[in-house]
Amino acid sequence: MAQRKGPRFIQYFQPVIDALRDLGSSGKPREVFAWIAERHAVPKEEIEGTNKSGQSKFENTVHWARFYLAKAGLIDTEQRGIWVLTEKGR
Repeated sequence: MAQRKGPRFIQYFQPVIDALRDLGSSGKPREVFAWIAERHAVPKEEIEGTNKSGQSKFENTVHWARFYLAKAGLIDTEQRGIWVLTEKGR
C-alpha cells in the first residue's frame, strides 16, 4: 500500500469500503482483514506485528479505519461482530 501522510488507518478507509462491497455489503471483521490482506500490499511486519496489548497491528489499524467510517455514517455499528455498509457507504 502506498504510504500517505497522516494517521496510518486513513489508508484503510477505501479498502474497508471495497471489502464490504465485495462481500455483499457486510462482513465479519476477520473477513474484511483477509480481503484486504489478499488484495493490498500490507507489509508483513504490520500483519505479524503486535501492539503492547498483543493485538495485531494490522487488525488494530483496520479497526480504527472502521471506527471513523462509522462516525462518518458509512458503516452501521448496530450489529455486534458484523460490519455493514450504510446506504451512504454503498
